[in-house]
Amino acid sequence: MADLRLVLVTPEKTLFDKPVASIKVPMFDGSAGIYPGRAPLVGRLGVGELTLKGGDGASDSYFIEGGFIQIKGEQVSVLTNAATPAEKISRTAAAEELAAAKAEKATTDDAMEAVANKIDRARKLVKMATAE
Repeated sequence: MADLRLVLVTPEKTLFDKPVASIKVPMFDGSAGIYPGRAPLVGRLGVGELTLKGGDGASDSYFIEGGFIQIKGEQVSVLTNAATPAEKISRTAAAEELAAAKAEKATTDDAMEAVANKIDRARKLVKMATAE
């Protein structure tokens, strides 16, 4: 079975353009696993961990912040606002971000939704954090 080719792009640059064996992406309403031979797809990404596995079994993770995914044949394009390698996410900074988000007070429905999104993002960062 042929490998997938993942192209991970932010507005600033192409971060990744290599063959991979499988990909797991956060969608706005859950997550999706992608393997060779998958049907075409265009979807909206959520905030969270993008995991890719190489043919050798090694895996890499990136924290992505929304965007879109397109699957066409064996080509998988991920266009996101930001992508941070897991090894560059600081535990301390992520914990501070979570504490700050929890401390925010909201007085309107829109503000409550914004605070909930900040808390969700910070929790996902804390879960992925590997750097000090």
